[in-house]
Amino acid sequence: MLLTDDWARWFRRYVPKPDATGRLVCFTPAGSLPSFYLDWARTAPAEVEVLAVTLPGREQRSAEPPATDLESLADAVAQALRPLGDRPTALFGHSMGAAVAYEVGRRVEAAGGSLAGLVVSGCASPARLRERRSSLTAYDNDRLAVYLRDLGGTPAQLFDDPELRQLVVDAFRADLAVLEPYRPDETGSRLRTAVHVLRGEQDQATPGHDAARWAEVTDRFAGVRSFPGGHFYLLDQRSAVLRAAVEPLRGHGLQPMFMHAHRKG
Repeated sequence: MLLTDDWARWFRRYVPKPDATGRLVCFTPAGSLPSFYLDWARTAPAEVEVLAVTLPGREQRSAEPPATDLESLADAVAQALRPLGDRPTALFGHSMGAAVAYEVGRRVEAAGGSLAGLVVSGCASPARLRERRSSLTAYDNDRLAVYLRDLGGTPAQLFDDPELRQLVVDAFRADLAVLEPYRPDETGSRLRTAVHVLRGEQDQATPGHDAARWAEVTDRFAGVRSFPGGHFYLLDQRSAVLRAAVEPLRGHGLQPMFMHAHRKG
């Protein structure tokens, strides 16, 4: 794999596995850091390397301005993924990360690439995203902090410190500015890759009937799998969800993402 500065900016490689036979590229929920997937990188099967996408303005990219729209963000990530095309690659995203992963997958296929699979978690279907009118950006900081505390996924003690609470709210608000205006294009081609949908049984944001509508965007719908828990069910079900996320990489005869990608090291 030929590593470039652009590659290093976009992806955290917490546990390098140069001999891995496949990669799982993970996209974070709104307001989160790449370290959301640190445990996955440490515990993934030996043959799977986990990479976490780093958005502008986060961790080593803290000096950069945040992304401003989801389509441009997906364009940039898809371009940064090209050096990873030397082996089978699956995409996983939770909540906002699922929407970004979906758009990146569309761009990979449009550029002639192929994915081992797309795993979307805790995210409304593209059809519902086109219909919704969320208003979280109108919340003031106090109300948004209460919303995030109730949603889960963020250590509760962060909300007890005013400075840390402000950092959490600012990061989430920056991602909301990207996500809330997003309306998936319904005129594009259906995905050729298999789409796997994961959800929490008590997650009101992703009811089962809507999760099944992800079948509308792919020729190979792999179904919906539900786990106990709410929107951040995957924090309590880490091992089981990780097994489901890497399942697309266990197929036989999987092709590299891009047939002509460079491989070095």
